[in-house]
Amino acid sequence: MRSYRIESDTIRFALAEPAGNGAIPSSVELVFRDVEGYFFRRNATAGVALAVEEQALASFLAENEAQFSREARWGWPRFWQGSAERTAAWLASRARRVWTVTASYRLSGWIVAGGAAYQNATLDGAPRIETTLADWRPAPDWRRSSPKA
Repeated sequence: MRSYRIESDTIRFALAEPAGNGAIPSSVELVFRDVEGYFFRRNATAGVALAVEEQALASFLAENEAQFSREARWGWPRFWQGSAERTAAWLASRARRVWTVTASYRLSGWIVAGGAAYQNATLDGAPRIETTLADWRPAPDWRRSSPKA
């Protein structure tokens, strides 16, 4: 993974793909939009470049209810509505979902957001093509593929 940025209500994880044989390098960004809240912690075992998995909102909130209730006294997370049930209903009415994230910066945590999508582009400024996480799937032989000469 090349970098990550948090900008207002958007979180971006950028991956760079090296170019071979004189080709222009490309970039892939995973972009979370309409972010309601997030939490990242240092994780010494996070050795993957980037792993993202959508979680069930209701169970995520129920599992974290004690912590969110305790932290709400200091205004975090902003989306907390006093109970897991009320928060789930409020977030669902705003079409928000939750993802767990593990990144090569030795970060792991979660993001509550309205959507997530991959954006592909060459690093020379070519237009970005957005692909939702649900639509994106690696090729079946992605681990075995090698650049063509």
